[in-house]
Amino acid sequence: MIDIVLKEEVKFKNPIVIEGFPGVGLVGHIAATYLVSELKIPQIGFIRTDLLPQVSMVFNGKVVPPARIYGNEKLIVFISDLAFPDIKTYPMAMALGDFMKKHNVSKSISLAGIGTSAPTGKIFGVGSSEDILLNLSKIGIEILPMGSISGGSGALLLECHHKDIPSIALLAETYGNRPDPRSASGLLNIIGKLINKKIDTKMLIKEAEQLESALSKLSKDVEDQTKRDEFDAMYM
Repeated sequence: MIDIVLKEEVKFKNPIVIEGFPGVGLVGHIAATYLVSELKIPQIGFIRTDLLPQVSMVFNGKVVPPARIYGNEKLIVFISDLAFPDIKTYPMAMALGDFMKKHNVSKSISLAGIGTSAPTGKIFGVGSSEDILLNLSKIGIEILPMGSISGGSGALLLECHHKDIPSIALLAETYGNRPDPRSASGLLNIIGKLINKKIDTKMLIKEAEQLESALSKLSKDVEDQTKRDEFDAMYM
């Protein structure tokens, strides 16, 4: 069961859709969440479904649905705090595809990460047409030559393909084993160009620096402890 519930009446005008579901490095989710906050995009609805655990999220003391819809006349953002199980991505993608077709969405943009041992800040692009790929190349996006995209993002891309909805996937390099706000900021820089909006990512970069500093300290502490353990073992 999937119900897409709009609590606010919005007269959409060929909007662009941005999807930020949990995935590798949480970069898509982080980028989409920061986007709605920075651009002050209001929540206009939610997705009620038995495909996700029935969990109440809490923000500033208030209960919020785990799968939410933000938007205005020109932009719709889908955010889920919980990942759709792989075996349940098809009905989710089909419902969202029907919603997008109904509201004459001009373009769907999926945000995701691509795991690597040494991220360089590179962002890869996938598009549903040669024109889209050409436009991505013009703004400095390297086209992904081969691969696969799984999870909610992959399912939604495939459904857009079936329904002839122009679609893009932006894949940011990330370590993959921890939240990566720095890679998310790279996605936001590209999104800004695609939707013609200025997105200030200073706070996200600051968050990245704090996280990197904490991880660096943790790594040093572990290294120091390992050396002490090795030293103690020599005299046991």
